[in-house]
Amino acid sequence: MTGLALGSAIAARLVLRRVRPLRVYAALESIVAVFGCTLVFGLPLLGQWLRPIFQAFWHHQELLNILRFSISFLVLLLPTTAMGLTLPALLEDPLLYRRQFGRIIAAFYGFNTLGAVAGALLGEGYLVRRFGLPGTGLTAACLGLAAAGIAWLCAGIVPAGTQATEFQFSLGKQTPWKLLLVSLGTGTLFLGLEVIWFRFMRLYVASSSTSFCTMLAVVLAGIGTLLSYVFFPVPVLQGDRKVFHIESWPEIAALSFALMFPVAFLSGILLPIIVTCVQEKLKNRMNSAGLTILLNTVGAAIGPILGGFVLLPWLGFQSSLILSAAGYAALALLTCEKQNWSLRKPTGIALIVFGAAFVFTLAIFPYHRNETHFENARRPFEADQSVLQKKIEGTADTLQLLRRDLFGEPYYYRLVTNAYSMSGTHPRSQRYMRLFAYLPLALRPESENALLLCYGVGITADAFTRDPRLKHLDVVDISKEVFDLADSYSGSEYSNPLRDPRVTTFVQDGRFFLQASPDRYDIITGEPPPLKVAGTVNLYTQQFFVLMHDRLKDGGIVTFWLPIAQLTTDETKAILRAFHNVFSNASVWATCDLEWIMMGSKGPLRQPDQESTRSFWSEAKTRSDLGRIGIESPEQMSGLFVMDSEEIDRITRGVEPLSDFYPKRLTDAHPDLKAAYQFGRNYFDTSAALRRFLSSSLIKEIWPEEWRKSLDLFFLVRETRFISEISGSNWLADLDLYLRHSRLRTPVLAVQNSDEFRLALAEKFSERSHSVPAEASPDLIAGALARRDFPAAIQLLETEKDRGFSNVNDFFLLIYLYCLNGSVEKAEALASAGAGSIQKDWFVDWLWGELQAQFGFHPPG
Repeated sequence: MTGLALGSAIAARLVLRRVRPLRVYAALESIVAVFGCTLVFGLPLLGQWLRPIFQAFWHHQELLNILRFSISFLVLLLPTTAMGLTLPALLEDPLLYRRQFGRIIAAFYGFNTLGAVAGALLGEGYLVRRFGLPGTGLTAACLGLAAAGIAWLCAGIVPAGTQATEFQFSLGKQTPWKLLLVSLGTGTLFLGLEVIWFRFMRLYVASSSTSFCTMLAVVLAGIGTLLSYVFFPVPVLQGDRKVFHIESWPEIAALSFALMFPVAFLSGILLPIIVTCVQEKLKNRMNSAGLTILLNTVGAAIGPILGGFVLLPWLGFQSSLILSAAGYAALALLTCEKQNWSLRKPTGIALIVFGAAFVFTLAIFPYHRNETHFENARRPFEADQSVLQKKIEGTADTLQLLRRDLFGEPYYYRLVTNAYSMSGTHPRSQRYMRLFAYLPLALRPESENALLLCYGVGITADAFTRDPRLKHLDVVDISKEVFDLADSYSGSEYSNPLRDPRVTTFVQDGRFFLQASPDRYDIITGEPPPLKVAGTVNLYTQQFFVLMHDRLKDGGIVTFWLPIAQLTTDETKAILRAFHNVFSNASVWATCDLEWIMMGSKGPLRQPDQESTRSFWSEAKTRSDLGRIGIESPEQMSGLFVMDSEEIDRITRGVEPLSDFYPKRLTDAHPDLKAAYQFGRNYFDTSAALRRFLSSSLIKEIWPEEWRKSLDLFFLVRETRFISEISGSNWLADLDLYLRHSRLRTPVLAVQNSDEFRLALAEKFSERSHSVPAEASPDLIAGALARRDFPAAIQLLETEKDRGFSNVNDFFLLIYLYCLNGSVEKAEALASAGAGSIQKDWFVDWLWGELQAQFGFHPPG
């Protein structure tokens, strides 16, 4: 915006005499085309060239931010200044002097903005996907050069003997300051409103580049604030859709039109009118257009800063909208002369009526309407009885923290950012989040420092701080509000990791941190947002992985999230190819779901020595935490293996990597969950997984010998749990496998729909009660089974029988446990007593046959 303002400032003072304005316009368009295209190719190289300078200023963060802003400003200054000069220069050409100025400025401004609409939609919808950023940049440059060529051809020969080009304009008494202040104000308010509108829309609309492009196109196409907000058509959940995460172009365009178009349309009318009025005072078309657009553009530069860093964090989006409407009313008063207020004139009557209408609107305005929109954004995530704990309208996002209680205490939290679940502490999510830290720590137990990109809800940071040998942890997140929420989480065995003296936080862009930081790390990992959220793609490109590689120490390890359920198979392969291109020894690991972990190292990994390994697993806090997420022994780490670099290379051969230049290789398409399940299922098959593990050259080089025990069992348990979680299975057959063929706790709890976190809360609740609480009984039964304390589980189930089984599975479980505990007669008696109420199906037939074969059980007649 500053460059555009500078171009307009030059236009405000420049008088063209010798040079034909059309040819000036052609030269300016050429500058924009050439330098704009050059930036696409040159910015990545510029970052590499400036790295030594950034690193020199690293310990002076304020100066570094100033330097970063200054470089960005200078890089963009020339093309944006030329861009700011184009319209005023074009208006000065003699070909247009025979036309009425007001019509000319309106037509040119309108067609210029429609071109911006077409560019936004065509670029996002087709060019970037088809040709990548280089092709899109070249296309834009060609179109700009074509426009310059047409202008040059249309230019005539200027007669000789004219005066030279000069700067001769000066501001004086005739300058229409009120109109220019209105131009400044409308630019500030409109661009500020754009920030506020986009924040509001993200409560309903998916935060993708496509949605941003569509909303921007609606704003540009329009170029009523309160009324458009009051009458905004609140979306309704359709069919089986459970979340406001609107992604289709028509829906986004319709909502954007309803909210933004009225004000954008009026703003599009307003600027040409102001320019025309200023031209009547100053006469020179180029000067009047340049001066008006200068003030408007300065306002446009101020507006987003005011909206994003002042209004939204301090007042919230609704109060900001009201204040913006009041700002427009104040500008209307500024343009009015005293004589216009006379009731004898139609203009006076109109002003009084509009003023009264504005005051009336403020009086009846539904000031609690914003809560409706916040509730709509979080409602889909309250289906599990979560309740709102805290809400923050920050500089970049709207954050709502939800808490799910169990037995009167916090069970897990969910952080809702705008309209999507950004992170959470659900036990299932904690499995992979904690493994981001524990997997590299187990393979490199001597690690002294680590870097965590994206804090999320602090699960990975908490895992790191449980290792007493780790000396330092840097945590980077672009959102200050995410760090502010760190004290809001509580739970069993949880403490705020940011209070650990070894932890240092940075409010910074993760990519710039990797580029500018001089430090190198033993471990780098991250908790990035969901992949289809706008901007996240740049955390999964080959260029980003190169930055991570460069910040590692020799032998250092990177782990990174790969949620294949959020991706198509082709997108998964594009990311794997990008990662493998940087880390030649890449590998993939997973528990029993589709939340996979990519791992790579800088240089070859070496096998950890036995003493360091034993020390890592003997640490009480670490071992306990690993047990809570289902890693109950060192040997079980083997059961996390999915594939090594040879397999990644095989399945991605011929696949183009995800790249900064080709971001649309990560599309907006919905993932095919069936295809993702089948892709994962192929790698969780026990025999195939075991074969890949034993034949892997990576495993032969780095895997400790003592971790290679009971491999068949651990891979079988993973496959069984995967099938159960993704598609369902015979729960009692799974339980029988876990109880009779392993000593593992977590799979047993999972079959009973419990986990170590639930169990701890249930046991605590039971201790406070005089008898076994009915609501805690299922978790207590699961806990007894996990301990292999069958008499205790039977006693709890008999209590449930006396109360009347609330779950028919408890009936079958008690029969099974009677047999397992040697009380076949009790099992037969219970089965006979309940025979009349049992509906025969495949499960019952299987159970009777299994009990008869294993324990001599006689099914009821």
